[in-house]
Amino acid sequence: MKPQAKKQPAVEQQERGMAEWVGLYRPYSAIFKLTELALLPYNLSLPQLHLLSVLKENGDILTTGEIGRAMVKSSQTITGLVDRLEVHDLVERKFERRDRRKTWVRLTPKGQLKLEEAMPVANRLAQELFSVFTDEELRDLEAKTDKLRAVAMQRLDKALERPGF
Repeated sequence: MKPQAKKQPAVEQQERGMAEWVGLYRPYSAIFKLTELALLPYNLSLPQLHLLSVLKENGDILTTGEIGRAMVKSSQTITGLVDRLEVHDLVERKFERRDRRKTWVRLTPKGQLKLEEAMPVANRLAQELFSVFTDEELRDLEAKTDKLRAVAMQRLDKALERPGF
């Protein structure tokens, strides 16, 4: 039997941040990939499912800017997602007559049906994965991720206010 090496602290003060980021990214990436695999039969990606659900939660119609803010995505990313959903008649675009730069995206009946079929699969997987936590652990996880998201969003808002960004 090998003697165990003395454990070093997981994070040195100077490295604080990157190790935590990797610690968050690994489960995020695994969950994302598992969900993508579960959604393959529905011909939807997780971001596409998210976009459909954002539309549903907001009365079935939003501007691309509103979708981008809700999903914390750039307008280019939203445009690509909408393009792929529009090809399959899951959403439709409507252009503002007075300002053609403003584009509305509407959930179609076919998109509603697709969302109703695929969302339970994603929800079931999430329930299974998060069942490893107690209710108290889930509340703690939610509080910590909310705190981290809030500080990241504040920084993102400031970064997007800078000219040329």
